Amino acid sequence: MPNDVLQHLHSTPTEDKLTYEGAQCTPGMLEAGLAFQNHYWEVGYDNTLQALEDLVNAASKSCEALLHHLETKTTEDEKYNMVLWSPAELPCGAVLARYLEIPSAVIYIPTFSFLHSAGNPLPVAYYPISPSGFTSEMTFMQRVQNTLFYLVSKYVHHHRLFSPFDYTVHKYISNDTSTEEIVADTDLWLSLADFTLEFTRPTMPNVVNVAAFNLAEPKPLSQDLEEFMQSSGDPGVILFSLGSITASMPDRIAQIFLEAFARLPQKVIWKMGSDSDRDSQNFPPNVKAMKWVPQNDLLAHKKMKLFINHGGTNGIYESVYHGVPMVLVTLPISSELRDNTARAVYHGYGLQLDITTMTTEKLLHTIQHVLSTDSYQENVQRAGRIMSDQPVPPLNLTMWWIEHVIKHDGLPHLRTRANKMPFYQYFLLDVIAFLVTTLAVVLGASVCACRLMYRKIKEKQQKERDKKNK
Repeated sequence: MPNDVLQHLHSTPTEDKLTYEGAQCTPGMLEAGLAFQNHYWEVGYDNTLQALEDLVNAASKSCEALLHHLETKTTEDEKYNMVLWSPAELPCGAVLARYLEIPSAVIYIPTFSFLHSAGNPLPVAYYPISPSGFTSEMTFMQRVQNTLFYLVSKYVHHHRLFSPFDYTVHKYISNDTSTEEIVADTDLWLSLADFTLEFTRPTMPNVVNVAAFNLAEPKPLSQDLEEFMQSSGDPGVILFSLGSITASMPDRIAQIFLEAFARLPQKVIWKMGSDSDRDSQNFPPNVKAMKWVPQNDLLAHKKMKLFINHGGTNGIYESVYHGVPMVLVTLPISSELRDNTARAVYHGYGLQLDITTMTTEKLLHTIQHVLSTDSYQENVQRAGRIMSDQPVPPLNLTMWWIEHVIKHDGLPHLRTRANKMPFYQYFLLDVIAFLVTTLAVVLGASVCACRLMYRKIKEKQQKERDKKNK
């Protein structure tokens, strides 16, 4: 669960606070997670898909351990009101909610699988399906590929993400249901999306967009950081961060960044991985390496000129909110990052670089182009003004909906019937088949009647001619 929601829950008055119960992960869960993270830098898909499968399998075992813990340790006096879970790719929260027979809500990144689970219509003609990286303006062949991505994603969604949890569902809940059906019954979908970045699409009433809910009022920087920012002069400062998961990069790629940064007049703040050794790199004088940065506070600073990032959801929305243009470095594997990048480039918030083909010269040219072209800053600042102009702050909206679910013991009236319908009914294939068949029968009968009438008329005319000839 995102820390911002937890902190907000714990900051509420004592009588309103909720109680949390947990169980330890199985030993394989953490190892599988770390193995999956290491594949972010790989080009090949085979190992990464295997790492994802290992992670999901380990998560399903942890889910079984959690339900076993509750079955053996929970007393009748303990009562829970709601399950709030994240990430959506590991749906133990929904399974737990069904086991406890209480409502659930998920905080999720709106990739195809979970837009589909929430029952949102997905018009593949103009909405790009992850991991295509397309925009809403697609060519014919891109629409063909997008349709194939839709079909493949449905398969992966069911067989790779959810089916490993079915054993736990059948063991602790019922043999007559599945993980996919349980996830579809989630009461509230808190979507980390905003249409300043996301392509427009229809949504269900229990889907609430709360992008940038983790943004708070920027705080003053520490003295050393403020001095570093002010010492940059007119050129300003560039923030470089590839997120918490992908912070530890190979030396070969780190060297490309170091060489490019050394040739810039701007100062650079480099957010390193927590396990990185600052002494192992020879940083140029204009680069300040840090293992943790107050990213929101830095992006809000007037000296911040550019954000080099990997297209992560939180970072990209923070950058848009504060009106900072971007250079987006795409990694080999991550549909979310690739889709976010495609959207940001399409809207004119920055430019994209592929890390597998990136060179020092390409990186330097891209940075200089974004910094020297006014349109990037104008576009992202306009989007930031729109994004911040909301009647209710996203975090307050998030908390209102969570409390609304608890207050009314779930929101079944907002769930769509779409997920209960077979594929052929949802797309009206049976209705289309019926109408086509009916039309074919009517046309066929009409043709046969016309041919019969024509033949009768011809026969009558022939008889009349025969009489005259006699």
